Amino acid sequence: MKRIYWLTIILLLTVLTAAAQTQQGVVKTRGRMVNGKHVAGKGLSGATVQVKGRSAVVSRQNGAFSFPVPSQSFMVQSVTKQGYRLVDDDATRKPYQHSANPIYLVMETPEQQTQDQLDAERKLRRTLQRQLQQREDEIEAMSVSLQEKQRMLQQLYQDQQNNEKLIADMAKQYAAMDYDQMDALNQRISDAILNGRLTEADSLLRSKGDMNDRIAEIRREQQAEAQEEADLAKRQENLAASKAGTQRKLEDAASDCYKFFDRFKLANQHDSAAYYIELRAALDTANADWQFEAGCYFHEQKQYQKVERYYARALSIYRRLAQQDSQAYQRGVAMTLNNLGDFFYNTQRFTESERMHKEALVIFMRLLKEHPQVYAYDVAQTLNNLAVLYDDTKRFAESEEMHNDALEIRRGLAQQDPHRYEFVLAQSLNNLGSLYYNTKRLPESEQMYKEALIIFQRLTQQNPQAFESTLATTLYNLATLYFETKRFKESETLYKEALEIQRRLAQQNPQTYEPDLTKMLSNLANLYSNTQRIKDSEAIYKEALEIQRRLAQQNPQVYESDLANTLHNLANLYSDTQRFMESEAMYQEALDIYHRLVQTKPRAYEPDVAQTQYNMGLLKVEQKLYTDAISFFENALNIYRPLAKVDSAQQQWYTSSLYYLSQLYPVVKKYSAAYRINKEWLPILKKMYEENPDEVRSNYAESVGNQSWYALFMKQYAESEQLAREGLAVDSTQHFIYSNLAAALLFQGKYAEAEKIYREYKSELKDSFLDDFRQLAETGVIPKEREADVERIKRMLNE
Repeated sequence: MKRIYWLTIILLLTVLTAAAQTQQGVVKTRGRMVNGKHVAGKGLSGATVQVKGRSAVVSRQNGAFSFPVPSQSFMVQSVTKQGYRLVDDDATRKPYQHSANPIYLVMETPEQQTQDQLDAERKLRRTLQRQLQQREDEIEAMSVSLQEKQRMLQQLYQDQQNNEKLIADMAKQYAAMDYDQMDALNQRISDAILNGRLTEADSLLRSKGDMNDRIAEIRREQQAEAQEEADLAKRQENLAASKAGTQRKLEDAASDCYKFFDRFKLANQHDSAAYYIELRAALDTANADWQFEAGCYFHEQKQYQKVERYYARALSIYRRLAQQDSQAYQRGVAMTLNNLGDFFYNTQRFTESERMHKEALVIFMRLLKEHPQVYAYDVAQTLNNLAVLYDDTKRFAESEEMHNDALEIRRGLAQQDPHRYEFVLAQSLNNLGSLYYNTKRLPESEQMYKEALIIFQRLTQQNPQAFESTLATTLYNLATLYFETKRFKESETLYKEALEIQRRLAQQNPQTYEPDLTKMLSNLANLYSNTQRIKDSEAIYKEALEIQRRLAQQNPQVYESDLANTLHNLANLYSDTQRFMESEAMYQEALDIYHRLVQTKPRAYEPDVAQTQYNMGLLKVEQKLYTDAISFFENALNIYRPLAKVDSAQQQWYTSSLYYLSQLYPVVKKYSAAYRINKEWLPILKKMYEENPDEVRSNYAESVGNQSWYALFMKQYAESEQLAREGLAVDSTQHFIYSNLAAALLFQGKYAEAEKIYREYKSELKDSFLDDFRQLAETGVIPKEREADVERIKRMLNE
């Protein structure tokens, strides 16, 4: 069945958008100076900070928060917290610059703000009052006229009245100061001014240096920075030009890598092609298209160890770009999801495969509503891949629905544009044919395959290189159908035609075509085996094995299962032709592989383990190694028993394992085991007898009679009697059962009834009666109180 992943190169325009930057911040109460000591403010959790429609809720106890800002400059629109307000009214009116340093937003309760302002006013007023008193004393001490003193005092008092506005402004300023944002020196200066220690403040201020010198230094630094800014702008201009040139070189190198890739791919030199596609992908690991195309190539080449890395990288990039521009990049996301789903399918990771395809389908269906003509093809591709997955995981109803949906879309597309879409239409026909084959609807399957084959044959005539591979697949599928319906000559003809194509393709590109070649070889070998062309069958199996061993060595996860299957088939061939040692070696090698595989995927490989164990049991029966055979059948039964409850296909192998064990346990005198296994086997056989009494009557009666014999060894004499009577009621010609019935009666003390049977069948069953007594005596089954009766019967039989 053909699954599809995108190999088309997609050209996407890169959309340049400014990356959002993150600004850190803190919402807190005001840091203060108390008695000359710094007391830090406290962080406020629960506040809400809003910037251009984005809200950041402060959740940390220390008041820290962060928010994205779209540009270098931004405004804080509001800061709110119940019971608090901003200390600085300008905090929501001034522009901020993005910085690595946090912004501080200081809040206090209204009561605390009022108290802080009143405290500041009180301190400032007290300082000015001292200054007034000091100035009055100085005037009084001056040697000037009384008139001059009065004039000076009058001016002093006028200045004092003007200081009221100064006090209000300074009080507001100092009540808003956050001492947490000052260094220790500035904390001391501000505290000294507020508390009237002006001489100290003056001294501290002067300790920073002469103001003119400081300003001159600032001017020099500003000039140097302006020059550096100009130089930087020039360097940035040069850098931008250099980067543009480098980018052109990178794109040119990438383009040439792709040309080399195309050149070597066309020449089937795939090692060189792989080198160049990887070289291009490594040139820019942020280029989603290049990662995607590398993944597609290695996917096509079945180099699965590399595929996931490239697809995962592409998907991550496409998802990020789609967040910025959904319309431009959603298709890239969906295409990569689809291909990843196909990769997971190829590597037996079916749950992940389904998840990828479903996500891709959701995206494509959404795009289909907006652009029906553009995305119908993509929807059909994804439906096809999900349908194939559901077919392989036996979800046939879901598979058929999706196949039909995909087929309907593709028929419409092919009618509009046959040249472009007939190929995918034929693929849908082929895949639906496989579904019908798997669900035993063989006439419908043949019809689909034939319709697909006509299209592929026509396309291959036009372009052999493009379509030979799919033609070979369809020939192979139809050949398998003919094999199933016993049309062996037609099957062989088609197998050979498919093989001729596949061998040629595998010579040109072994990595891609050898896996399917081995499947075709194995099926042709099966056909030869079924038609008794043993030498031809063995030769073809060996050819397949040689390739599969090499493939499994390179990638065991993918190819070991196919290797084990061919080993198993060749072992069957050797077993059928009495080459037991070779057969056992093949079975054992297959079993070792299945045991490895079942560790990681029990549900997938338990039937294979059981089937190989079962066949090993048959092999040991052929060699008359019954104890070994029992061990293999027991192992098989332990697997088949739970499988048969949930999978009707395993029911026949479960019942066959029971049957062989029921036959083998008595041979090695394991009567208790025989009794136990027959308990499980008889209800199945009884149902078969009830459905088809004439055909099963003899087998059922014999098995019931055998169980009556085993019941004697379990000392279940009454049960033995009941079973013997049931067996005889089903088929009275099974006279051996009379021996079991007579013994069961005798051991229960029903001597007269037992003696009557022994006398009636003495001439026919004397030796059987005596041999049964011998076996029963050896195993200690005969009750001590009945030993005398047994001896009387033996004497009578020997008269």
